[in-house]
Amino acid sequence: MNSNRKGTFQDLNALFVFGACTVLIIHILGFFIENQGDYPWDGDIEAISLILLRFGRSLFIFATGMLLFYWHQNKQMDWTRFWRKRWRVIVLPYIIWTAIFTGFQLQTINPVLLAGPFFHSLFTGSSFYHLYYIPLYLQLNVLFFLTKSLIERYMSMKVLVVLFLGQIGLYMLYQALFVDSLWSIDWTANVFLKLIQHSYVAGQNYFYMYIFTFCLGAYAGLNVEKWRLWTHRLRLVSFAATIVSAAWIMLRYLNGSKSYAESLNIFDPLYLCYTLSFLLAFYSISRYLGALPRLGQWLSRLAKQNMAIYMVHPLILFLLESYVIFRLDWSTPLIMVAMFVITPPLCIFLYEHTLISHWTRGGRPKSKPVYRMEAHKA
Repeated sequence: MNSNRKGTFQDLNALFVFGACTVLIIHILGFFIENQGDYPWDGDIEAISLILLRFGRSLFIFATGMLLFYWHQNKQMDWTRFWRKRWRVIVLPYIIWTAIFTGFQLQTINPVLLAGPFFHSLFTGSSFYHLYYIPLYLQLNVLFFLTKSLIERYMSMKVLVVLFLGQIGLYMLYQALFVDSLWSIDWTANVFLKLIQHSYVAGQNYFYMYIFTFCLGAYAGLNVEKWRLWTHRLRLVSFAATIVSAAWIMLRYLNGSKSYAESLNIFDPLYLCYTLSFLLAFYSISRYLGALPRLGQWLSRLAKQNMAIYMVHPLILFLLESYVIFRLDWSTPLIMVAMFVITPPLCIFLYEHTLISHWTRGGRPKSKPVYRMEAHKA
């Protein structure tokens, strides 16, 4: 175990916070794009902003891979403890909020009516159309469990290049099969073809669509100092690549060569290049911000609330969109900003009050450990 892993790792805090912000922004924008008649504004600006901010999940997947291998590199694992923690911190809140969302969707507390949709949402992550990331996160942990020793032994820049090309190849294959439809195939002909079709239609739910990004994080976690130096040296090139690829994506939408629906597809070679260049460019910024004394502490505290914001924000936005915003005589941009500002604190409050640990403490805040330092006698 490397000694430099002691203490708190601050490099990713700004990345986590920014990723959470992008998730919140695109869900707010999505509502207003679909309701232009009631909340008019500039549809192109809304659409382009949403399209260019759809890399939040990739940022989280990279960070997941990096932290798993950073903290556990060359370490003898206690897998029972590893999975027990994920059960307590991830799975139990996921079960609770899947139940809450299912109740809101069906507008009932009848267990007979809730049981089927609840278990379907639980295993697919389809509750409120967004909890798929939790099963995906658990898949990445299983991948870590199965491949930890192999990745530690063989992961290198050459392997990353191969994985990058392989990921692009998979996206191009799906593009040829399902988007451009170069071949006429009856996907309902047999079970094997149905499985291939399902692998594309539900691809965002499965780890193989993000394997390069996860392994990039693994490489960064295994080679932290090299990764820091590499991203610092390439930051200007990365910024330029981000601007060029973003402009290309934007122009494809504006000139009509890609529809709005097609532009939302992040499983596209160009979008993968855009996400990669942004990640490389933003990492040095995230590291710098995380090292600042006051701002770094604030980012660290907010980054720990990512699960709360991710898990609860669809409910808060649903309530605001259904019962509040239509009563406000405000401009559309002002309503967007207000929704963005008010949602995180409400998410954190509700999430904390649905944790089992909160109620087992009798609703009391978690006590902080007290550290005493005794002076050494001369």
